[in-house]
Amino acid sequence: MSLLLRFKNQLLTQQVASLGADAVALLRLENGMAKRLLEKNLAPMAANHQVAHQAQSWASAIIALENLLSNANAQTQSKPSGNGLPLTLVLSNQFVRYKIIPAMPAFSPADKVMAVATHCFRESYGDSVDHWTIRANPLPHGDSLLISAIDTELVTAIEALCQKHQSKLNSLQPYLMSGFNSMRRQIGTGVSCLVQVEAGRLTIALMRDGNWQSITATKTSEDWSDDLAALISRELLLSGLQIAGLQNTQASIYFSALPTLQDEKIKQGFKQNNPAWQVLPANQKAITGYMPSKDQPYTMALSAVF
Repeated sequence: MSLLLRFKNQLLTQQVASLGADAVALLRLENGMAKRLLEKNLAPMAANHQVAHQAQSWASAIIALENLLSNANAQTQSKPSGNGLPLTLVLSNQFVRYKIIPAMPAFSPADKVMAVATHCFRESYGDSVDHWTIRANPLPHGDSLLISAIDTELVTAIEALCQKHQSKLNSLQPYLMSGFNSMRRQIGTGVSCLVQVEAGRLTIALMRDGNWQSITATKTSEDWSDDLAALISRELLLSGLQIAGLQNTQASIYFSALPTLQDEKIKQGFKQNNPAWQVLPANQKAITGYMPSKDQPYTMALSAVF
């Protein structure tokens, strides 16, 4: 295949994947005026929410992703568009640690920003930080930074996997950021919470007039509605946005696309039981071949496309 044809095919086709604690997804999409889902593959894993070390929990996910990439390459060897495609990978919040810190002065050297970010994580986690890869991302209003930390061994394993399969790693995105970026224009003023539901875990980002106030996460049961209500109320209290004993804060609750139909049903129960809060869904961009009612396991990966 000529380099020109290969480059053209890569412009027209992209791979996106998600690395979760309960499943790994790999999709191939066609770009253009309207995106089209060409292929989707899923590797479910046995649920294990009691893993003591994150390094142990992502090891099986890496093996699952390697199998999906190997199978995809084997099936598309005769198709130019399937060889060596760039990969965008979304990481479950279970594999990422987050903090919000004040933004550094404009034009601050990158090494100074990273030194501050590393110090903030070290205060909470000690010397474990020495084994992490840390990134800092400006938040929309420019007065805060979202800093994230991922096990360096995980990053190295992903890079090695891409090199093995001749796929350039276009982007490695924590789910909190890809989910927020996919719906940031929907989030209005006032008090709002972005909620992400994963197997055995809830993550919420509390915002006020677009300014991020806090990020918190917790393990949860299959019926997570009560856990979420308590978590949001606690964050509102800690931030000074709610008076103790009263649930009168007019907060807007934005859900990222939920991973199962059962979670959709639980959300409806949460909405009915918390009438003081406005519960809003994520508006998903239309993709030909993608059906939200059937393709929930792929929503994390597709958050990097919307």
